[in-house]
Formats: sequence, C-alpha cells, structure tokens
Amino acid sequence: MNLLLFTLGCVILTPLPTASFNSSLALEEVRSLLEKIEETPDRIFEIELALAEMEDKDKDLVSSAAELAQTIRGKLVDFPPSMYKELFDLELKLNSLITDDDSQDEKACGTWHLGMNLNPSDGHIMGYDEGWADDDDIGDKENALIKDYLNQTVWKRPSKYIAIARHQRGVLDAVKVFAFKDSDKSLSARFKDMDPGRDIVTVGGPIYGYTAPGIHNLADDPIFGVGGDLAFNWGYTDNGHRIVLTGGYLSPVGVNDDNTHGLGNHFAINPKTNIPSTPVWAHEISNIQDCPLATCKSVRVQGTDHGTGPHLKSGPVYGNYAIFVSDELKSFPTSGFLGMSVDGKCCS
Repeated sequence: MNLLLFTLGCVILTPLPTASFNSSLALEEVRSLLEKIEETPDRIFEIELALAEMEDKDKDLVSSAAELAQTIRGKLVDFPPSMYKELFDLELKLNSLITDDDSQDEKACGTWHLGMNLNPSDGHIMGYDEGWADDDDIGDKENALIKDYLNQTVWKRPSKYIAIARHQRGVLDAVKVFAFKDSDKSLSARFKDMDPGRDIVTVGGPIYGYTAPGIHNLADDPIFGVGGDLAFNWGYTDNGHRIVLTGGYLSPVGVNDDNTHGLGNHFAINPKTNIPSTPVWAHEISNIQDCPLATCKSVRVQGTDHGTGPHLKSGPVYGNYAIFVSDELKSFPTSGFLGMSVDGKCCS
C-alpha cells in the first residue's frame, strides 16, 4: 500500500458517521481533513523526538522507527498540490449542497468591480499600514493588474460579495467568492474598523470557487491553500494582517508568535491604530507555514515586497492577487482576461 495514503488513513482519517450523515457534516469533515493534513508533519516530528529519547529500548528498532517516521514526514510535507486542489473542489461542491442560493442559476446579470490588486514584487510594499485603511488611490488603471493598485471609488462602495482572484497579468489562476455577513459596508469601512479588529466578515465559507487546470503553488497559498471564511484586521500584540482565512492558524490575541499569514502583513505595528514602530517588518504576502517566532527565523514571503527584517525571506511570486466586489454576482467568470470590471453571465 502506498505509504502516504496508508499514513493519512491511519493518522488523519476517522470513521465517518454514516448514520444520519449529511452534506453539512461532510463539509466539516473535508475542512477538518485539510487542517489535519497541515498539522500531521509536526505530529510525526514529535514522534521522532520521542523516539530519540528512548535510550532504554532496542537501538536498532528505535533507529528503524525514527527513519520510517522521517520518511513519512517528508512525504506528508510534499503532499501533492493536485490533492489540495481536489479537496478544495470537494469543499466547494459540498458547500453548494447546503447553501440556499445556487450560483449557477443566477437570473440577473451583474458586474465585478476591481478594488485592489497586489503584486508582491513591484517595489511597493502593501503591508498592514499601506493603503487598506487610507483614503488615497494607489497606482493607475493602465497598470491595475500588473502592479499594486487601489481604487477608492470601489473601495468605498457597499457590497454584498467579495471575490479574491489569483492571476498572471490578467489570466485567471484561481478565484474564491464569499458573501459578507453585513451587506451595507464598504471595504474601506471594514478595513478602518481595526479596534478591536479580528473580524470574521463572511459566512458559509466560499460560495464559489475555481482553479485553472495545471495550477501550481497551491498547497501553501494564503487564500487557496486553506479553507474557511475571510477575517479582516487580524491583530495580536504588535502584529497585524489585513486578510486571512479562518481555516489557517490564527494567533490568539495575546500571543506574540508572528505565525499568522495572509495578505497585508506587519510584525511590528499597533494593529488597532495602524501605526508601525518600524517599517522593517512590513510584508505584502506571506505563505501558509508554521514558523513561530520562538523557534523559526525564516518566514517565507512571496516576492521582494517586504521590509528588511532578517526573518523575512523572499520567495517565488505565485501571481497577482486581485480583490473584486459585487452586489449581484455569486459566481465569477473563468474565461477571458480580467479587467477593471468583469461582467457576469445571464444564466437561464
């Protein structure tokens, strides 16, 4: 039996309650599975540490067990990105079974409006303190999908739905659509609401999603590598993150572990007042990882748009991240190029 699948079966999965099992429980199981897959390498490492302390046991057997544990951990760390995509797709399908609205049956046309674009390697750092809660435009329409961009007209528009799209110069990689809990607020108002912050702003998880065939760099993507709802202004001690997902690790309010990751980040800021103590720890996009401050000194970020803090390590750019809002659409077009506005289809 394939060692990876055997390990997942023994360590991660638990029997499903077939009696009275429904789509809501299935969705919970998938989200739990995604979280456990991310946690399991650390659990296996704990087994390795325990084996190293077994001085009174058969040394050959301990060595063999430790080597096997290390092999398993290596395979779990390299869990195939295609499997994350399939699990993410399964999450979306299950979610569609329990939502009241079917996005495929939309009767009215509508439009998605571009509010922000993030390019994590254009020389402009959109950390926690830059742009999100300000009143100024950033960039220009000609470069709206290849550089950092913020359109205040859209940013101050109350909206029911938000879409986050990862793209390559306007060609769609992946997208998730969420429904806001409160439909009468703008993105500007939401991001200015920093005290107390830590606000889970959507409900029901992604109501629509798409990943392009052959997509790469999905497993640790801060938007598409985790499930759950969107949370804004996630602050703890002197750290702040503008957009995170609840399916990832979210630092408790009083724990200074620098271990939450998402879009618009800063490790040295008052997250309630938006005032940084130093600019060196700003970083635009950080990938999902377990890198607590006490034991880890290498935080993987996308691109070069980050401060000079020694723990921030430049990495590959997975794409630009565009934020769209709409009042009408619960799905997102997946063909053609993205633009300042994206029109939805009229479905029969």
